[in-house]
Amino acid sequence: MIILRLEAERLHRYRVLRLADLPERGIIGLSGDNESGKSAIGEIICFALFGRTFALPGERIGKLVHWGAGEGAVTLRFRVKGKGYEVSRNLTRDGAQSARLIALEAADAPLARADGVTPAIARLVGFGFDDYVETCYLAQREIASPHPHSPAVRAMVGAAPLQACATALDVELGEAEAAQAARRERRLALAEELAQLAPEAGRGQALERQLAEIGEREAQLAERMQALQGASDAYSTAYRRHGSHGARRALAGLLANIALLAVLAAGAIWAMLHFQPATWPMPVLIAWLEGLIAETGLTTHAVVTAVMVIFGGFLLLTWLWLAVLALGLRRRRARARRLARELDRLDSLEPLPARLREAPGAGSLVTAGDGGEAVASTAAGVEGDLGLVIDRPDVERRARLRQRILFLEAAVAEVCSALEHEAVWLKRDLERLHAWQAATRQGLARLRSEGQRHQAVIQELAKLDQEILAAEEWMATRRLARDLLAGAARDLSRRFSSGLRDMVSRALPRFTEGHYEFLEVDEDLQVRVYSSDKRNLLDLDEISSGTQRQIMLALRLGLAQELVARRVRDDQFVFLDEPFAFFDSRRLRGALKNLSELGGELTQYWVVAQRFPQDAPIGLEIACGQHPDTLTLGFPEVS
Repeated sequence: MIILRLEAERLHRYRVLRLADLPERGIIGLSGDNESGKSAIGEIICFALFGRTFALPGERIGKLVHWGAGEGAVTLRFRVKGKGYEVSRNLTRDGAQSARLIALEAADAPLARADGVTPAIARLVGFGFDDYVETCYLAQREIASPHPHSPAVRAMVGAAPLQACATALDVELGEAEAAQAARRERRLALAEELAQLAPEAGRGQALERQLAEIGEREAQLAERMQALQGASDAYSTAYRRHGSHGARRALAGLLANIALLAVLAAGAIWAMLHFQPATWPMPVLIAWLEGLIAETGLTTHAVVTAVMVIFGGFLLLTWLWLAVLALGLRRRRARARRLARELDRLDSLEPLPARLREAPGAGSLVTAGDGGEAVASTAAGVEGDLGLVIDRPDVERRARLRQRILFLEAAVAEVCSALEHEAVWLKRDLERLHAWQAATRQGLARLRSEGQRHQAVIQELAKLDQEILAAEEWMATRRLARDLLAGAARDLSRRFSSGLRDMVSRALPRFTEGHYEFLEVDEDLQVRVYSSDKRNLLDLDEISSGTQRQIMLALRLGLAQELVARRVRDDQFVFLDEPFAFFDSRRLRGALKNLSELGGELTQYWVVAQRFPQDAPIGLEIACGQHPDTLTLGFPEVS
């Protein structure tokens, strides 16, 4: 990458900066007193390329705008591999930027805009900001030894991808080791749990048989209670209706007798009218009847016949009533017999088995462990509460009550009282069954849950063993890969150090006037220099600071040359801000001469100094500070 033109407005100390007709090879000297704007040109070039500078971090980049102005702009034209490009950036005081990158041969079709400009330039020129400031841009600071683990050096060495892979492997191994430790802890916990989950043989079948027996007994008791309640309700209804049966039966009998007598009397009168109308008292009766019906137009025979039919109908109704009363009596007695049968069925019920009446025995069968003790105590508590109920009446009292019920002589209150005792007795057993059914189901559910958990633990242990084995193999493979990557990175570092040493050793005698001939650079970029005077390798702290700067400058140029050779593969500019600050005129002239004769891909050197010797080998000297905030070269003067 070679700079062809630089234009800036209202940036840094310059209100106008316009540099054109720049030589593509050789040294471009920037001279001037302190605060004359020499270093500002390097900062503006850096901002044009990457949108940031070495001196100003991203959050303070707005300070690059010229004082008193609200915004600034820069345009940098450069050449890469024979093609011309131009990047333009605008910057406001609050740090907002806009940018555009174009190819000169197609200026109407920008290659990138805004945030995409900096990555596009990095792809185009072959390096980014970090690589640039580590190699091709020497800002005004102490020239220090390059750090072996800096991104730029790692990229130049070629170890950056290897180290990135090794770092990723370390992260993966750390996560895998933590996961493996968690698996081992989980396996230990599962093994302890499996030892406690020892299913008892035949226990489940015993619980299922007991549950079936309890269900059958519970259904039997529930059926008897429901039937007893229904028979009791039917008897109560029958008894209440039976209370008025005698009066209704007597009334119906009386009315039937009266109707029968009336029918007989009417029949006798009708017969005498037909066969013996002259026999006393028929004449009197006929005269009386004729007087009664004289105005009706009816005959005596018709009236007597109608009376006889009416009383006959009434007699039939009374007989029907008596039949209905007899049918109702039979129904009520059937209901009474139903209640008596239900009481007989209660007597025929078998008592509860002892294991269901006694809480300790049942509890030991249903469950085991802490949960079983809780269930047994719960059932025992139910048994204790139900043990306070009234005992069932004796057999003789129940027999007498049964006889009175059959004859509908037992009052509803008496029957209800007796049945209440029977119901309490039934509920006692039913509640016992409910409690032990719940306990049995709980024990069976726990047993099934333990069995399922036992199988699940076995399966999970087998799966964990497979995962642990696979993880060990996976981690062993990653450790081997990490070691191989580390070895490859060390080998690359050694090769890079060797090549860098050879490259720097060609420039070192030139900068040190032959006092130091070659360098020794190890894989960590630690530098030792061979002194021809002392005929020995010296550490940097054994030589003067000025010579150290010369050696570090040679090393910096070597790194820049290596970056260009590996990634740019084209002519490259270098910006050196006062690299020879402590050189006298003679040494400065020699250093500049040697710099111009180094060769390689570094062809355009921007060198900053307060002044240059008159006969220095400089292709173009740009004098800064002649105007307070304006610098123009290759353009018409701007007033």
